Amino acid sequence: MSLVDWIKLLADLSQSEKDNLSLFCQEKLLNAGEVLFYEQDEASAMYLLKEGKIEISRMHEWEKIILWDVQAEEILWEMALFWDSNKRMATATALEDCILVVVLWFSIKDLTKKYPELLEKIKMIINDRMINNKNLNNSK
Repeated sequence: MSLVDWIKLLADLSQSEKDNLSLFCQEKLLNAGEVLFYEQDEASAMYLLKEGKIEISRMHEWEKIILWDVQAEEILWEMALFWDSNKRMATATALEDCILVVVLWFSIKDLTKKYPELLEKIKMIINDRMINNKNLNNSK
C-alpha cells in the first residue's frame, strides 16, 4: 500500500501512479497547537490531512478570524499553489495531534497536467472554500 492510497481525490489514479507519487510525498506529524504554516509564507507543498483537525485562520486588524476547520481526509492548502502570488492566505494550526501527507508542488503540477480532471477537482474545492470564505466575511 502506498502513502497516498487512502486519498479519495486520487482515487482515479492507477496503483503504479499512486506508488510513483508516494515517492515524492512524506508523512509529517504535527502536535496540537503547532503551526503548519503562517499567512504569507511561500507555498511549496499541498497537504492532505490523514488524522487530526486543523484550524485555518487569518489576521484582520490585529484580530484572529477563524475561517474554518480542516477535518481528517481533507485536502489542506492547495489554494496558494494555484495563485499567482504563491503565498499562503491564512495560518494553519493543529487543534489536535495530526498526521499529514506532504505532496511537493512539482508532483502536483505534473499530475494535474497529466490528469486535467484532477485539476478540475482541486479547482472545485478551491471554489467552494472561496465562496464559504466570502460568505463568512460578508456576514461580519
